[in-house]
Amino acid sequence: MVISFFLNIWVMDEKSYGIIMKRFFCLWLVSTKQGEKHLEKERTKEFPIMKKMTTESYAKLLRYREKKCAIIEKLHETYREPVLTIRANYPGPDKNNDTTRLINAEISKSLGDIFQKKVLLREAYETPEGPTMFYVVKGDARTLKENAIYIEQNHELGRFIDIDVYDTDEEYAVGRMELSYEPRKCFLCARAAKICSQEKSHSVEALISYMETQIDTYMKHHALENK
Repeated sequence: MVISFFLNIWVMDEKSYGIIMKRFFCLWLVSTKQGEKHLEKERTKEFPIMKKMTTESYAKLLRYREKKCAIIEKLHETYREPVLTIRANYPGPDKNNDTTRLINAEISKSLGDIFQKKVLLREAYETPEGPTMFYVVKGDARTLKENAIYIEQNHELGRFIDIDVYDTDEEYAVGRMELSYEPRKCFLCARAAKICSQEKSHSVEALISYMETQIDTYMKHHALENK
């Protein structure tokens, strides 16, 4: 049985091999003492948010990301169409809250308006990354990503959402750079959001305060429109 397993790894393509090895690595991380030490090191190395997470929470995050890959893979196998995920881009460790649920709900309405009957499936999950919606949408993945970027750049709450598009049989999402778009900007300044996060340019409290102010304005504006 073991010999058969390794023979299967030997003949599989490079992408499948990478997926298998990544899953073994995640299993090692969450089930061995050496893995725990590696988790603790990685947890505090790159992004300030990780320093606010316990090693246990970080392990749960890694396990979820592995589960997410499995969900996307299963949806691809079942529908043979691109998969979209949406989740609020909310700073700080507490990502499951009324704010993130509201953002997801509002963006979901826009997705429904744009894609309409092309939506084959919609599923909602509460995850360590916050409330996350999985969509299966009929169409070309790059065109769907163009539509997703349009929402991110033009919807009043678009800057607070991440919409990823996974093409059939692809492990990684279609990137903005592939479509000649610049990296996403920070909430509070004109720099790339990733750079601000890595350099801790703004406090989590400042980012959350800005988000909640903008969302409050959005809700009041739309409440007046509906009167």
